[in-house]
Parts: sequence; C-alpha cells; structure tokens
Amino acid sequence: MSGSHVGGRIEAALQLSGVAQNRAVLESWQRCHDQFGLVHETARRPEIISESQTRQRRDRSGRLFHHAHEMVRTLYRKIDTAGYAVFLTDRDGVILDSVAAHSMLPSFRTNGLLPGAIWSEEREGTNGIGTCLVEGRPITIHKDEHFLTQHAGLTCTAAPVFDPDGKVCSVLDISAVRNDIRREDCLRVRSLVADYADALERILFFDECANDIIVHLHPDAEHVGTARDALIAVRPDGAITGSTALARRLLSASGGAQNIQSLLGADMDSLMARMLAANPVATGNTGTQAVPIGGGGVMFGQLTLPEKQRRRFYTAKPQPVQRPANDGHDIPDQDGVLRRLFQVGSKLLANDIHLLMSGETGSGKEHLARAIHNSAMGAGKPFVAINCAALPESLIESELFGHASGAFTGAARDGFGGRIKQADGGTLFLDEIGDMPVGIQGRLLRVLEQRCVEPLGSTKSVPVNFRLICASNVDLAHAVANGKFREDLLYRIKGARLALPPLRERADMADLVARLLAGFAKNGPVRCDDGVMDVLHHHNWPGNVRELVNVLQYACVFAENGIIKVSHLPDDLNGLIKNAEATAPAQTNGHNPLWQAERDALGKALNDQCWHVSKTAKMLGISRNTLYRKMEKYGIGRIRKYAHDNTR
Repeated sequence: MSGSHVGGRIEAALQLSGVAQNRAVLESWQRCHDQFGLVHETARRPEIISESQTRQRRDRSGRLFHHAHEMVRTLYRKIDTAGYAVFLTDRDGVILDSVAAHSMLPSFRTNGLLPGAIWSEEREGTNGIGTCLVEGRPITIHKDEHFLTQHAGLTCTAAPVFDPDGKVCSVLDISAVRNDIRREDCLRVRSLVADYADALERILFFDECANDIIVHLHPDAEHVGTARDALIAVRPDGAITGSTALARRLLSASGGAQNIQSLLGADMDSLMARMLAANPVATGNTGTQAVPIGGGGVMFGQLTLPEKQRRRFYTAKPQPVQRPANDGHDIPDQDGVLRRLFQVGSKLLANDIHLLMSGETGSGKEHLARAIHNSAMGAGKPFVAINCAALPESLIESELFGHASGAFTGAARDGFGGRIKQADGGTLFLDEIGDMPVGIQGRLLRVLEQRCVEPLGSTKSVPVNFRLICASNVDLAHAVANGKFREDLLYRIKGARLALPPLRERADMADLVARLLAGFAKNGPVRCDDGVMDVLHHHNWPGNVRELVNVLQYACVFAENGIIKVSHLPDDLNGLIKNAEATAPAQTNGHNPLWQAERDALGKALNDQCWHVSKTAKMLGISRNTLYRKMEKYGIGRIRKYAHDNTR
C-alpha cells in the first residue's frame, strides 16, 4: 500500500475529526507503513509475553503498579457505560493490569487486550496505547482510525503518565468493543482518563522525589497545594531534579530554567526562610507566598519539605516566637460574629467536641480552624489540613490512611503513616468534606469510632488521638438526602456547627487588611492608601478572604515605599478602581463643614440605633459595606465613644 493511499484513506475516515487528531493519526499511519513495514490487512493476535515476564515487568515498575492498582479499579467504577475496560501499561506498551466486567472478558481477550499483551505502535500499528506513547498526550483512536483492520472494532482512549524526568513511564487506557460508540461519546472518557493519569503522575512524583524539596506553584493562591498546581523537585543547592508536566511548561516559558534561582530569582535558603515565615509550625508544608517568575508575572508558591530538611530548618535555626493565642493577630476580634465563633469553637475543641464549619468558598474556614486549634491545643501541636475536593479517591485514601512498610515492591522502608497519623496529638482539618467519596467516608467513620487507623496493605491497627474540624461549602444534609454523604458520618462530625459569614458581611475589613499585610511584608511595613481601601470596601468579594489574600499579595509585589496604591491592584478590579479615582478628590478632612456635618449625622444615626450596624444601614438606606466604609472614612469605625467625644 502506498503512502499516498494510506493518507487518502485515513483522511476520508476522519472527516469529522479535529485537526490535531487528524495529524496524529496521519503521522502514525505513515510510521506504520514507512518505518514499521506493517500491512494494513494483517490478521494475527498481538504478542503476549508469559506470566512470569509480566510479573517481572510489574516488579520493575515497582511503585507504579502498586499506586495504580487501586486507581485502575476506581477509574473503572467511574465509567457507567457497559462495554468498557481499563488498562495500565508500562513504558513499552505492555499491559500490566486490567479490569473489565466478567461478561466482557472474552471479547477483550479475543482482541488481544489482556495482561502481558504488547501494544506498541511498532507491533500493533496505530492504537490508543502505542500512539499515546509516541504523542505524549491524551488521544482517542476510534474504530477505522486503527491502522490494522483487525482492530477496527475497538475504540481506545489513552493518557500518558510521566515520570519526574519528563519521560512517559506508563499509559492509562480505556477501551471498548461496542459498535455503537461515536467519537463524540469519548470526550468525557478522555477527560476522565487524563485526570487519573495526572493524579498518578503526582503520586509517583511525591514518591520518587521524597528526599527533595517540593516547590508548588500556581497563578491562583487557592490552588497551591492542590492537584492543580505545578510541582518542581529541588535539591538544597537549588538544582532542579524533577518536575510534573505542568511545571515543565512553566520552566519552558521561563527559558528552560535549570535551577530555582533562575526561575524565581531567589536562592533556596532565601526562599525557604520567606516561606517558613508564613507558617512557622513544623507540619511539612510552608505557608503560601506570592513569588515573581523569571519570565515575567507573579505566581503563588509553597514548599513541601522532606524529613531531613524539616529537621534542619526547624531545629538548626532560631524558632520564631509563637504569639499568645489572645494577642489579636490570629483571633478575628474586630468582628463580633467571628469573635464569638472563635471563643465557642476553642472551648468546644479543647473538650474534644468535633466542629463542622460552613461558609462560602474562601471565607476563611481553614484560618479560623487553625486559630481555634492554636488556642485549644497549642501552636506547637500538629495541625494537618487536607482538601478533600482536590484529590481523586485513591489519593485521598493513601493520604489519609497511609501504607504499611513493605506493602509493595520498592516501597519506602518505613512505609507512610498517613495524614491522620500525622495529626496524632493535634487537630485534623478536613476541608470540603462533602466531596469525599462515599467509600472513603466509611473508612473515616470507623477511624472516628475506633480511634485507630489501618494503613493500606496492613491488617494492624494503629491507635490515634486527634481533634477533628471539618468544613464544607455545600449543604451536607442535602447531600445525605441525595445519597452523596453518609448520614451516620454527618452526625458523627457534627458535634457543633460554626457558620462563617462571608467577607462582605464582616465588620473588620481594615483590621483584616492590616493583619494580612503584616504577614506579607518582607522589607518593612506595608499599608494601603485611602483610595485602595475605598476599592476594597466597595468590592463584593465573591471569593471572600481567599480573593482578598490574592489581591493583597499581588499588590505587595508592586508596592512602592511601603504604600499600596490603586495602580498596584489587579486589573480585574478595574471598574471599582476607576470609581475610586473619580471620587478621590472628594476626600477631605474635618476642617470642611460638609465633611464634619456628614460625620456628625453618621455618628448620631449610630447612637440612635445603639451602634447596631445592620439597623443603622437599613435606616440610612445604604448597605452594611457602605456604612463600614463611611465609618472608616470618618474615623468612627474604631471607637464606640462617639457620643461622649462629641459632648466635650
């Protein structure tokens, strides 16, 4: 068959396919014909190595096979359409593991899809596994797109798994033998298998880079430390030893940086000191900080320290003095609602009452949880936070419960105790618990009831003693009614409910901004000018405190002489910025009669309503935010003696 005939045939078969897909398949067909000498009409079974050879390949894959074994089964359960199977291969396209409905096994075996089968492009022509290995990206090979006619009944969707060196070490594949599958039906499958391949890549990355410092980077601070961030493994001298696919794209955009200093403009010691200052407690993870990128722009970063580095930096260097729990820095004492939540929560947690926090995304649930923990348990005790929404099911299980020593070939000698074990003697904070898979909910319930945890691969229970704070931005009672959350677990974790107000309803904007800026400042105090505060008071803050943190961290990077101006704020606040600039000339002082008259009128209204802000705002026909802004403007938001001061 000529090359032109090959190209013409596949172009006709792919009239409904995308340009990129078309290119990948066309190039694969050319390779099959020109390089591999395959014949289109070949009819033979794929080569299948022996069981002992397959076991040897599984052993050589070590941690890959161990971590992926349960993930393959979890992925299969996510596919609610009959006729599909999930496969895991090594870097050569040899199938190491598979799962399919028992009734479908004969069909897949007939088509050569079983453990030990070699599905490289060189052997089997254009196919999901082999072509994915070559392309290094998620791909679907649908029916007649297969080079060999004997595979024309298959639809295969595959995604690559990369090792820390950026090489494809495995492929996750979802294949079907159904005749009624259309290419557009594969879109959800493609997204699903790509997500699980990314999750497996992260698991392998943390496993293989366990002795390195891990740098987490993301343009949005809320995604730092989640499954969405870019990961870079770094030696203490700053040399980059590994990275995830997301991080490699970042490094490429920054001119191919080979060390952390050329990427972030700071050596490892300086970066470490800065990050540790944001979270001085030895939890393994530093605080999140804004960091400039060498290629331009600002990212948000966090460090995960290996045990050796953790001991060096937390013991060899002077420890920051821990603030008393009542110094006003960690306690939201300028807002009455939050102050009450803090007081109640601290007392309940000290008496081992589980807390369930509710509130909008970004409203500061983790910050309040940490403040309650510091007050009730002490800042020196472990505080372990896990975002249940950021991890796939298999990763949540591994993170929470850990794995036993020797549970798999190549496993860490001492195993991994899990995050629950790390919280022993302290507090476990489970954020977005409503997104925890139902199967994991059952295991968590047993831990709470029995006060012990059983690592994966072990039959031995390990006793644990921790306080529990959970948080959710969804109605868990509604989730129970829909079968997405266990009712028995809800009643177990709901010892007391703390409902956090959104930022737009809080009374402590000025104090909150000051506290946040004090934590961000590197080279001396930083403050916002009046125009900036006006913008902040007017904004509705759909992202709540998390959004405010992002705005302030961004602005701090560009602040001049310790002052943040309107021009330093992110562009997405443009409408409010223009309004602030238009009204700025109207700002004046108490020597202006109109200024003094409005101040007096506002003070009288507050006095008449006994300083009840909501009632005063309603009486004046303005919002609470507007009232707080005016109180700040006239200097009466910080005192409660206005009536007395004006009678002198």
